[in-house]
Amino acid sequence: MLLKNVAILRNSNSLEFGDIRIDGRFIAEIGQNLVPHQSEEVLDFRGSKCVSVGFVNTHTHSPMSLLRAFAEDLPFNEWLFEKILPAEERLTPEAVYYGTMVSMMEMVSHGVVAFCDMYFHMDAVAQAVADFGMKAVLTRGLVDENGDDNGRLEEALKLYEKWHGFDDRIFVGLGPHAPYTCSKPYLRRILDIAKVNDMLVTMHFFENSWEREKYSPEEIMRLGFDEVHFLPVHCVHLNSEELKLLSNSYPSINVVSNMKLGNGVPPVAEMLKEGLKLTIGTDGPSSNNSLNPLFDTRVMVLTQKMSNPENVKVTQAYTILTKHGYEALRLNGGELAPGMPADLILIDLFNPQLQPINRALENLIHTFDGRVFATMVNGKFVYYDGKFPTIDALEVLERFTTFSRMVTGTEN
Repeated sequence: MLLKNVAILRNSNSLEFGDIRIDGRFIAEIGQNLVPHQSEEVLDFRGSKCVSVGFVNTHTHSPMSLLRAFAEDLPFNEWLFEKILPAEERLTPEAVYYGTMVSMMEMVSHGVVAFCDMYFHMDAVAQAVADFGMKAVLTRGLVDENGDDNGRLEEALKLYEKWHGFDDRIFVGLGPHAPYTCSKPYLRRILDIAKVNDMLVTMHFFENSWEREKYSPEEIMRLGFDEVHFLPVHCVHLNSEELKLLSNSYPSINVVSNMKLGNGVPPVAEMLKEGLKLTIGTDGPSSNNSLNPLFDTRVMVLTQKMSNPENVKVTQAYTILTKHGYEALRLNGGELAPGMPADLILIDLFNPQLQPINRALENLIHTFDGRVFATMVNGKFVYYDGKFPTIDALEVLERFTTFSRMVTGTEN
């Protein structure tokens, strides 16, 4: 495929106009006036589209689109323990499949090419990702009670054996839920397995102030989290010394969910000063409620500029949204260059929100609403001009609606 006459956006306000040749899954060539090869599909956008590397959502619970707007205006404990967990008891693998499908529809329409997910019925999540065409790191949520996890870790390992490396798009990690839902012996066991299999580990990490009542961040990290590829999520209630513990990790910032549930705002500016490689996550669609990481990025930036307008430059924000996300998920790519995976998004360059175009990066971070024209993963479009070419969108939405009503116990 040859994308002709596009504006190429990298991590600066300078737009380079030219062509992008895609050979199979990869970017083969970037240049000007490229001559089409025989039998090569040519899409000539005549200067109307801007191309960027795709965005990465490093933390979500994709099936929870079934529970979007179900438990509103509640504090965290009431939201989770009194509303969400009882509803989740009614989830089935088929419901999870369609919940994941709808979440992916939303994500690709906002330029997301890859995401990291933590939930259960993860075989159904993996099948949905396989059918849809996105990239994902999947983790079965792990909790235990006095060492008994009811077979959850065994489920995670079966998921790994079945899906890890599928189509170079699906990868499997380990997802201990949080320090307050996992015992120390259980966390050590998880980390030992991660080391043996070289698996990514992700965990909710001190999202709430009361989590310290059980363990301190230092106690948790001392178990061996600094010896694995670690994605700590939220990281809201950490002091300056504790941030240093995360120097070899990729913190996932989920500021919109944190604010909505009254958990506070993570110390992003301080994290950046410590040199941490931050990434952006939306959290689940029942707590955010959006799966648009560009919106989360903007809110993250603004929360830091409240105290100092010089905090979090747009170049830092773009790196967090793209390159760091790829690194966190251990994916090849994250930049527009020959040899990189063709994980691209196309944005309407004539969108008033991107004007003036000589400040495209500034406008992307601070103005653009995130609705893209097209999203491509490994050289294939998964979203194009309002349509989803890999699925029957109408059937997915109809089935989703049925399951959402079942799970929430509502008729309308």
